[in-house]
Amino acid sequence: MRSQKEKEEMVKTVEHFWKDIGGASGKPPSQGIQQVPVADSQFKLKTPIVAHTPEGLSFSDGKVEDNEDFKGSIKAFAFADNGTRIAWIKSGQVCVAEAPEWTRIGTLKHPRAQEICFSPKGNYIAVWESYIKTQDQNQVQPNLSVYDVNGKKLLKAFYQQSQINWQPQWTYDETILARNVTNEVHFYKADDLQTIVEKKILSKVRSFSLSPSTGNHFVTFFVPGVKGSPAFVHLYRYPNFQDTTSALANKSFFKADSVNTYWNKQSTACLLLTVAEVDKSGTSYYGEQMLFYLSTQGDSSRITFSKSGNIHSVSWCPNGQEFFVVYGTMPSKATMFNHKCEVVSEFGEGARNTVIVNPVGNIVLIGGFGNISPRYEMWDIKMKKKISETECPDTTHFSWSPCGQYLLTATCYARLKVNNGYRVWHYTAVLQQECSHQELYSASWIPSPEAAQPFSISAKPASGITPSTAVASKQRYVPPSQRGVKSVVGATKTEKKFLSQVDNPSKEEAPQQLSKAALKNKKKREAAKKKREEEGKEGKEETCKKSPGSLEQVVPFSAANIELTGDPEKDKKIRNLKKKLNAIAKLKVELENGKTLEKDQMEKIATEEKLVRDLEDLVI
Repeated sequence: MRSQKEKEEMVKTVEHFWKDIGGASGKPPSQGIQQVPVADSQFKLKTPIVAHTPEGLSFSDGKVEDNEDFKGSIKAFAFADNGTRIAWIKSGQVCVAEAPEWTRIGTLKHPRAQEICFSPKGNYIAVWESYIKTQDQNQVQPNLSVYDVNGKKLLKAFYQQSQINWQPQWTYDETILARNVTNEVHFYKADDLQTIVEKKILSKVRSFSLSPSTGNHFVTFFVPGVKGSPAFVHLYRYPNFQDTTSALANKSFFKADSVNTYWNKQSTACLLLTVAEVDKSGTSYYGEQMLFYLSTQGDSSRITFSKSGNIHSVSWCPNGQEFFVVYGTMPSKATMFNHKCEVVSEFGEGARNTVIVNPVGNIVLIGGFGNISPRYEMWDIKMKKKISETECPDTTHFSWSPCGQYLLTATCYARLKVNNGYRVWHYTAVLQQECSHQELYSASWIPSPEAAQPFSISAKPASGITPSTAVASKQRYVPPSQRGVKSVVGATKTEKKFLSQVDNPSKEEAPQQLSKAALKNKKKREAAKKKREEEGKEGKEETCKKSPGSLEQVVPFSAANIELTGDPEKDKKIRNLKKKLNAIAKLKVELENGKTLEKDQMEKIATEEKLVRDLEDLVI
C-alpha cells in the first residue's frame, strides 16, 4: 500500500503532465544544431527524417527549427508506430508532442527516466526509470509507469528491475497489455491496469510474445531447458492458455538460451530464432542458432538449410506468405521460403548478414553491415532479378523509408567517431540526399504506414548527387620506390569483387627481375639446400646398409625407390604402405641407439614383414 505522501506526489505528477503549456516557449531559436547538406539537390523527401545530435532533435523538413522544446540535451526519443506522436526525455522530464506541427501537449516529471515507448497507435506511453533506492526513501519505488495519453491519467506504476525487455507489449488494436514477471505473464485490459484479467503461470518462463493483431490475438511462451530437459515454445489463442492441451502449436528443442519471435503482419504465423550463446562444437564464435516455423493452424517445423553455419538475418514479406533468411558460413546464402517452409528461390552467395523487405513487399535488400564491409544489393522479388548494388562506407544504422523506395543509412557516434551523418539512397543505388553532423546519435524516419503504396520498379537509375566521402581505393598499395615499374616483384591481383564474387588471384605472374646481388644470394641458398639433401640421403643409406643380409634393414631404402603404377587406387595404397615403413625405419634407428620404445611401437615394428609383402604384391 502507498502512503498518503506518495499518493499526493503521484497526483501532482499527473497534474504537472497535463497542464497547459501553451506551445513553444518564445525564446530565441538555438544555433546549436548544424545540418550541413553536402550537395545541393532538388530532391525532397515525402517522409521527413529525425536526427538526434548533442544539440537536440532536428527534422529534415524544418518544422521544429524554431521550437525550443526540441533543443538541448535529449537522452532518448520515440515515435508511435502510426507517426502521430513523439516523446522525448529532456532535463528529467518526458515531453509529448503531436503531429503534424509537433506542438508539445504535456510534460511528465521523471528525473531518472532512461527509456520510453508508445503503444502502436500512440494512445498509451510507458516510461522506464533506473531501479534504485534513494537515502530518503524506505523502499524502492515503482520504476515503470504507464499513462493514458488521451485520458490524461496514470494507469499504473510497476516494479521492473531489469532494463532488458522492459517494454510492456500491446496488441495492435491496443485492447490488451501484457508483461512478464517471475514465473508468470500478466494480461490486462489496456485502458485499466488495476486488475489482472488473465494470468499464465509457467515455471521458469523466460519470455513471451504477443501477436501484433486486431481481433483474434495469439501469444507464445518460451521456457528454456533445465537439467537435460528440452526447451519449448507453446502457441496459444488468447485467452485459452490455462490448459497445456489447448496449445495451437508447440515445439521443443535443445541448445537454446533465448528465442527471438518474428510474427508476420497478419499474425497467422511466427518464426522462432533460437540462440545458444555458446557453440559447444567450437564451430562458431557467435554461438548456435536454429529456425522454427509455427502457425496458428497448428503447423510446426524446423527449417533446414543447404549450407551450415549461423543464421544471420530473417525478414517476413508483408503478405505473410513468404520470408527471407540469410544463413551459412561466409560467403553466406540468401533464400526465400514459402509458408510451407519450401525453397522458392535462391539469391546467390556473398558477404552478407542482413536481409530486409521493403514495406510494399516488392524489393528486398540483401547486404553486409557491422563487421562486414558495408555494401548492399537490391532485388526485384517478383522477377528474381538484381536491380542495383553499391557500397555505403561506415554505415552503422539502416532502414527502409515508409514508402519503400528509399534507404536511410547513417553513421552514428556510438559506433564511429568520424564521418557522422546520414544518407538517403534510391532503390537504384543512387544517392539522393546527404547530411553531415559532428556527432550523430541516431537517425530515423517518421513512421507513416499509409505511405506504403504499390509502385512500378524501374531498372533505370534515378538522378542523384555524388557522395562526399571518398571511397577507399581498391588498388594494391605500391611503395614509392616500386612505382612506375612495369612488373612488381611478388605482385598479385586481388582486387575486391562485389558480394557474389570472391578474390581471384592471377595465376600468370611476370618473371622476377632480380639484381646481381639477389641472384648471387639465391644461388648460394640453392647450393646449400642441395648439399643438405645429399647429406641426409647418405645418412639414410648408411643406416639401411648396416646389415646387408637382413630384409628388414633394406626395406626402407627399397620402399623409397618404388615407383607409382599410375592406378589411382593402387598408388594410394602404395603411398600409405611407404609411409608406415618409413615410420618403422625411424623406430628401429631409435631402438638401436638405446632408446626404450613403448609396447605399441614394438608392435608396429613387428608388422614390417607383412607390410613389405603387401607392398610387393601391389608392385607386381
